[in-house]
Amino acid sequence: MLTVVCSWGVLLLTCGFMITTMTACGNSDNDEPAGNGVDDLAYLQKRIANDGSLVYGVVLGTDTKDIVSRPVASIAGAQAEFYKLIPGGPAHQGLNTASDGTITCHLTDKNGTSQGTITYLPSKSEKVYYYAEVSFGAVAKSTTGISSLRYILYNRWPEEGNGLLKDIMDMIKE
Repeated sequence: MLTVVCSWGVLLLTCGFMITTMTACGNSDNDEPAGNGVDDLAYLQKRIANDGSLVYGVVLGTDTKDIVSRPVASIAGAQAEFYKLIPGGPAHQGLNTASDGTITCHLTDKNGTSQGTITYLPSKSEKVYYYAEVSFGAVAKSTTGISSLRYILYNRWPEEGNGLLKDIMDMIKE
């Protein structure tokens, strides 16, 4: 008799566990994205507006005020700088990487609501002075005031006769 009661108890517990598991799995398809718990756009704006005590980038030559540039030591450094713009860096859940090296980051608020995109675009032309460019989508541009962020290798950084850009570059290096 005790064996029958124990068998029924085990059977009931197993059925209860299976029903709970099936219910949880069935509801996951209908759930809204939970977000990463961080306001990505606010994080980006803070990184662009202030990187320690330095301005993140500078406007060069004839570029418009919504295009800023930043020197980097290497090609890998450009990508590392891009990852600093988003919470979690390369582990950010909204990243998509294409075979050509383009990286698109879908920004979300704390609850997973879309806040637009930023896209890392490696240069494919030797004629272009910058190695990579980060293109800001409409929402990110309206929030940060920046449409493009260009990463320029130090050996390609433009020099001015008065040395002003060299002084700025040296200050950013520090």
